[in-house]
Amino acid sequence: MLCRLHGLSILLVAILACGRDDTASAHPRKGTDDGDSFPPRPAVVAAVTTPYKVVPVAGGGTITGTVDFDGTPPVPQVIRPSVDANVCGNSIVAKNVTLAGTRVAGAVVWLTDIRSGKSFPLERRVELTNDDCTFDPYIQAMTTSGTLNVSNDDRALHTNKFINVGTGQVVGVAPFNDDGEVVPVDRFKEAMEVEVICEQHPWTHAWIAVLDHPYFAQTAANGTFAIGEVPAGKYHVRAWHPALGVVDDSVTVAAGQAVNIGFRIRQAAPSTPTAPTANQQRAADSARAAANPPAVPVLPAGSSTNPLAPEPPPDTTPTASSTAPTTPPQRR
Repeated sequence: MLCRLHGLSILLVAILACGRDDTASAHPRKGTDDGDSFPPRPAVVAAVTTPYKVVPVAGGGTITGTVDFDGTPPVPQVIRPSVDANVCGNSIVAKNVTLAGTRVAGAVVWLTDIRSGKSFPLERRVELTNDDCTFDPYIQAMTTSGTLNVSNDDRALHTNKFINVGTGQVVGVAPFNDDGEVVPVDRFKEAMEVEVICEQHPWTHAWIAVLDHPYFAQTAANGTFAIGEVPAGKYHVRAWHPALGVVDDSVTVAAGQAVNIGFRIRQAAPSTPTAPTANQQRAADSARAAANPPAVPVLPAGSSTNPLAPEPPPDTTPTASSTAPTTPPQRR
């Protein structure tokens, strides 16, 4: 009898073990469960205090425009992968910037101070793909409470972390264990700038502008954009490309009319510092300890427009311009 009971116990344990799924995709980690966080940085998307309200828009106007780059085009970075060379290849040419002459493709343009207006689009789902050990797309915008489908086209492990730049908190993690995996991430509940990194491939970065309203657009291949159904009024507008810079202007929209605005970014420099790798973070911590730093550490200066600063005064010239700050040192 004891032998039969012992055999039954072994069989039950085996069944439970086989029925358990320990793959990363079956048990995705929450963003802050592993205690990860980074120093906060100035973000191009500001946290909001007044909720956006959907209201009827009668006789809305349209904001059209262009985003241009004024300067020497940045030289594409050539990356020599230190891991997964059989998947990533011996070299990767970063395709972060696409220019058509001086026009910038893929820049995100949005109204920074609109608090009421048209309803959200029915489709609130966007895509981010791990492809050849890089992200596609490099930059995009989405609305709060939308869903980001993160997929993997590589036969390699990717652990993608989503960092709220303004707070330094990891707000989501999308882990994979093989190609073909898709992980939905729907933890973006507030307006924020998000940097996406890969734990295994530290050269990999993507950027997302998460906005709590639908008044945004991304420039087409020819650098043009259009934002429609804008209530009459005066607004501040921002254009951003992480590899080039950020620029602000203001515009007055008349009922039923179209108004054009031209943005010009004048210097090729990253507009947002990137998160350090684990090795870089440990080296920086060791260096600070050896140098006996002050009790209150000083964060590196942000390279993007501080969203907490007062809005700039209206520009009387027809063209907006900005000089993107030089690349800041690695974060501590």
